[in-house]
Amino acid sequence: MPPDAPALPATRALAPRYWIIHLLLLGAVAACVLLGRWQLGVWSDHRSADAEQVTRQQPVALDDVLGPDAAFPAAGLGRPVVVAGRWDPAHTVFVSDRERDGRTGVWVVTPVVTSSGSAIPVVRGWVPSPGEAPAPPRGAADLVGLLQPAEGNDTADSDPHDDVIPELSTVDLLPRAPYDLYGGYALATDRAVPGASGQPRAGTAGLETVGPQHLPGADATSGLRNLFYAFQWWIFGAFAVFMWWRWLEEDVLGRRASPRPR
Repeated sequence: MPPDAPALPATRALAPRYWIIHLLLLGAVAACVLLGRWQLGVWSDHRSADAEQVTRQQPVALDDVLGPDAAFPAAGLGRPVVVAGRWDPAHTVFVSDRERDGRTGVWVVTPVVTSSGSAIPVVRGWVPSPGEAPAPPRGAADLVGLLQPAEGNDTADSDPHDDVIPELSTVDLLPRAPYDLYGGYALATDRAVPGASGQPRAGTAGLETVGPQHLPGADATSGLRNLFYAFQWWIFGAFAVFMWWRWLEEDVLGRRASPRPR
């Protein structure tokens, strides 16, 4: 608005005969904002669902994805693998400060020694505290787990001699283990092992499930139409405000633009 324009006469703009138009504008803008946010949520849900598709793939043997001495592959993020071997309950550890549904607790981790002689840490589940964890399983292990890369070593272990560690890192686990470790860990699930009879021996009884922390990114075009719809609704809302302002300026306040001189 030009600096020399008269101030907006609120008494005229807020006259009762104009209330219905103001209320209609507020309703239209609120609807556009909410519809845009809804479409943005749908876009986010589409991307999350696409990222989680890898966890629903058919399980394959652990060594087909991650070898004992191999670096963690990008294609292994969230991949379901069959972990078979024997439990090593003596080397069960607890990973501290793990959030679940607004509560802080620990992950319960027990290694599975495979036929290669190396072991992969298996996150069996979550509990509020180490003292509430059920006894670790013994004997044969046969389960479907979701592969995850080992965590970084950014947090120092304040007591290397106890069974609580700050991160699920190979650096923290190696001094405690009498064998080599895989370069990642598995999140235990209750999924049936392909070709196996009976229930999986996953060691998850009495524990709450832990979901994958890392998944491959969704495709760039995933849910893109919903993202465009979100912006479209917000543009409609902005256009409604513009048209209301033009109506207020020209029809209510009589500030019509002067014609250009020829």
